[in-house]
Amino acid sequence: MALALVTTEKIIEMFLILLVGVLAIRTKTVSPGLTQGLSSLLLNIVMPCMILMSYQVEFDFLLLQGLALTAGLSALSFGAAIAVARLAVREGPDSAVEKLAIGYSNCGFIGIPLANAVLGSQGVLYITAYILIYNPLIWSHGVLLMKGSAGTLRETVRNLIQPSLVAILVSLVLFLANVRLPAVLANPLDMLGDMNTPLAMLISGMNLAGSDLWGSLRRPRPYQIAALKLLVIPLLTALILRLFHPDPLISMTIVLATACPTGAMGTMFAVQYHKNSAYASELFTISTVLSLVTIPLVVLLSGMLL
Repeated sequence: MALALVTTEKIIEMFLILLVGVLAIRTKTVSPGLTQGLSSLLLNIVMPCMILMSYQVEFDFLLLQGLALTAGLSALSFGAAIAVARLAVREGPDSAVEKLAIGYSNCGFIGIPLANAVLGSQGVLYITAYILIYNPLIWSHGVLLMKGSAGTLRETVRNLIQPSLVAILVSLVLFLANVRLPAVLANPLDMLGDMNTPLAMLISGMNLAGSDLWGSLRRPRPYQIAALKLLVIPLLTALILRLFHPDPLISMTIVLATACPTGAMGTMFAVQYHKNSAYASELFTISTVLSLVTIPLVVLLSGMLL
């Protein structure tokens, strides 16, 4: 219950920053074109800095075991999500968009700031193990869903080479070698990393401001997909985790990651592979708004299951 209350408080705080992003666009304080530049700043600089600094802790073999366990359990969670999506969605013109929306969460933009706010730097560290599984899956299985065939190995590898993944790998090397950065480097990296949560929420708000939210709310199908993504998948994940009895921090990190709304990658893939990008954006919008209520609820219910 205590963790659910903390999560609710943090979600409200993040939502208020998100509203600032919405108002900034609606009042024309900033141009919608600024969103792309801020997203690049977040993904290429701020988020890698936060990841790097989360690994700047004393080497601990138990912590390394925890990272490996988190990655393994995350893989099981993704397997369950992919299976649920396959069973729940009938084949049709928008089935690929719906399956991707159910299977893959916004674990970067929303998950990392949420883990940091609720669980602290160690939560960020564990969620990077989740992202290590997420990246190759979405660039292989996700592309297969949208394209109808897997991309070449070269394309998959090229897509995987992103700043956040590079930051995770570099951070792991430094962690294993027990290398601590000097203060003259660590302090500015810390300050940049601290921008992650407010910047991510501002960008999410700016994206929502450009969507047809009221139009999306009138259709029942997005609610069904959102229910699968925001409630069924994380609670099923909690049941799977219960079988293995991992550290509560690992369990809650994975549950939080799966409880995040549908990722923006679904919209980007839909545009790239000529699917229904408007519907993908609709699912992103609905799930993001509903997650403000469902994430605290999932944390409360998971606390009872785990």
